[in-house]
Amino acid sequence: GKTSLPMHKHPVINAGVLLRGTLAVETEEGKKLVLKAGDPIIEVVDHWHRGTNVGAEPAEIIVFYAGTVGDPLTVKKKPKK
Repeated sequence: GKTSLPMHKHPVINAGVLLRGTLAVETEEGKKLVLKAGDPIIEVVDHWHRGTNVGAEPAEIIVFYAGTVGDPLTVKKKPKK
């Protein structure tokens, strides 16, 4: 089956490369972007989104964050009750 990360956001600028696999990134508003191995990833800052592995193999990403040591890199969205 498809593996998804929960809806989350990043308080800092980050960028990376999808090393292998196929990843669909979806914003809270439903906008989607499908990335393939070798594609650059510039993630949105302070905007809710999630990633789903839509390929047959595991997705592998290398990401660099421009933050301050000790500050959170990711904030998970709390589910509505």
